[in-house]
Amino acid sequence: MKNRFGMICALVGAMALFGSNSAFSKPVDAQPTNLADYLKAKKVESDEKKATEKTAKKASEKSQGKKVSAKASSAKKVSVKTQRSYKKASGSKRPVVQAKARFKTTTVSSRVDTMTTGSVASAAASAGGSTKYSSIITSYASSYGVPIALAHAVVRVESNYRADMTGRAGEVGLMQIKYSTAKGLGYTGSRQALYNPDTNIRWGMKYLAGAHKLGNGTTCGTILRYNAGHGATRMNPISANYCAKVKSQMAAN
Repeated sequence: MKNRFGMICALVGAMALFGSNSAFSKPVDAQPTNLADYLKAKKVESDEKKATEKTAKKASEKSQGKKVSAKASSAKKVSVKTQRSYKKASGSKRPVVQAKARFKTTTVSSRVDTMTTGSVASAAASAGGSTKYSSIITSYASSYGVPIALAHAVVRVESNYRADMTGRAGEVGLMQIKYSTAKGLGYTGSRQALYNPDTNIRWGMKYLAGAHKLGNGTTCGTILRYNAGHGATRMNPISANYCAKVKSQMAAN
């Protein structure tokens, strides 16, 4: 009986001590006492877990973004450095091109260009023709305002005083004037009649006078327009060669 009473007293004392100590009176991890509290606790736990995961994800993305940005910046710097190195290397190894001076040479042939003029015959034949047609040439040259020396030189170079001369392009007679050119000046006769010395020199000298005017009275300006046409403005090799021959003839007489 005494033993049972002692056990009861000891139990009561222990309960009193347990209730007075807060560390023992309240559980460390209180568990919900009903279903509603349990569900509420689970929701809070889930929300906290999601918030934690979201925060961790943002931190991870931010860290990765910084790494990508740093990597791109580093790649850009490497690219710029590579380009600068290439330019420097290219500039230092560029081949040196030596410029070669070009000199334009003009060769004046002593031969008569048979495409626009007649071939020069012997000096005796030339002298005879000059004497034979001298008065006609001088007369028409004076009437049209063409220098007499220039007129004689043109006839000499064109046909060498051969009245029956026919050019490769159909030029006619002493002054190697084309039939179409004479018609453009007002000639109404036939092509055959244009071989007549007086007729040929008349229309040929008229065309030469127009060229002389358009060439401002210069020898080569006149020859260019007589040889290449009144509309010609730029000297060409054939006309330049022609002018050299005319000047040579004028100097010889």
